[in-house]
Amino acid sequence: MAEAKLNREYALRVMGVGALMVGICAWSLYDGRVAWPRHNRNVELARPDLLATNLTAEAWIERNEAGLSPLDAVFASRGARAPSKLIKKLGELKAPPGAAGKKALHEEQAAHVRAVFEGPAYSAHDLSAQSVQAAITLALGLLAFGAVARKARLRYVADGQGLSGSGFGGQTLAYSDIAKIDWAKWSDKGIAVCRFKSGKQVKLDGWHFAGMDAIVAAIEERRPDLKAERNRP
Repeated sequence: MAEAKLNREYALRVMGVGALMVGICAWSLYDGRVAWPRHNRNVELARPDLLATNLTAEAWIERNEAGLSPLDAVFASRGARAPSKLIKKLGELKAPPGAAGKKALHEEQAAHVRAVFEGPAYSAHDLSAQSVQAAITLALGLLAFGAVARKARLRYVADGQGLSGSGFGGQTLAYSDIAKIDWAKWSDKGIAVCRFKSGKQVKLDGWHFAGMDAIVAAIEERRPDLKAERNRP
């Protein structure tokens, strides 16, 4: 008797992807509902100090020998870290090379810096995007686990009585009931499609199910004509 069941290697890989998706979901929810709102509150508390100066974007994020920038110092005085999104926004405002010392540009940049400090580090769109990402990754994770669960219930059996098991529909099918087998993907991907005279089709997937080679060998042993079809150029 030949039997094919869920391939453990395949299952572990897909479940690993599912776990990764669920992890991203949890991280997204944490960022969007805990970490980023906390950063926004810290910006609100630090806003008076941030707006009390007229530093350029470069000056705010330039680090001293101790590795701290003026922006870091403002937030550190309140027991917090400067939000990475705020640092990124200031980095995008850095003056182009050769523009240093130009008064008009300095004043224009200072206005942009003030606009950054007057708003939240993370916008409402940023927060909602994390919820959307969490929903999508959770759905993908559940799909991955669901795919493994569905395949785990399938079992393919080939013996002297015929083809049986849940993979064949839970009934015993005679080898003579096979009309043809589509071998197009068998050599490259280990997938063959078994078509029965009743119109029923069963995919024999050698990657998702360990032992499928033995099922195919049992079919070919009792139906040499199908084996000849596979070997035909």
